[in-house]
Amino acid sequence: MPLPPANCSRQAAHQRSITVSAFARSDGLWDLEGHLTDIWPHPVGKAGGTLAAGQPMHEMWLRLTVDRSATIVAAQAATDAGPYDQVCGAITPDYAQLVGVQISRGYRDTIRRLFGRTAGCTHINELANVMGSAAMQAMWDDLPSDPEVKPYSLDGCHALATTGPQVAKYFPRWFRQAPK
Repeated sequence: MPLPPANCSRQAAHQRSITVSAFARSDGLWDLEGHLTDIWPHPVGKAGGTLAAGQPMHEMWLRLTVDRSATIVAAQAATDAGPYDQVCGAITPDYAQLVGVQISRGYRDTIRRLFGRTAGCTHINELANVMGSAAMQAMWDDLPSDPEVKPYSLDGCHALATTGPQVAKYFPRWFRQAPK
């Protein structure tokens, strides 16, 4: 169900788009490709001038190649547009530091640790965060499961609280009574 109509008139002011596409590779790995853009419907100021309406202020890409354990085996970033031109894109090679990182609990903390503040690009970091959950969705049927290991998704959202009815029904081994 979409959102209800707005209760007053409004005018478009900005659009951020994030897309993530996943590809099962012929070598058994997975590629996730993320793309982020920020576009204004009117001219907007940027360093050294004015950006024309409809042109991206930010346009960043990130490709993560992951294995069946959701460990990143290759990472590439690219910046096609940034408010500070080539300076924005100068950080992209640093995202190769994601190699060896497993997309699991703590993944977002690792991004923050590796690329927080001036060590990375705010927009590529945002893209990397979104791509973590997209990877889990894409690889759902391909991820190895060990019945002795608690599934990573449990206690990751309200629907999968280990004290809830969904866990009792679908993951009974991990169900716990709520404290009284």
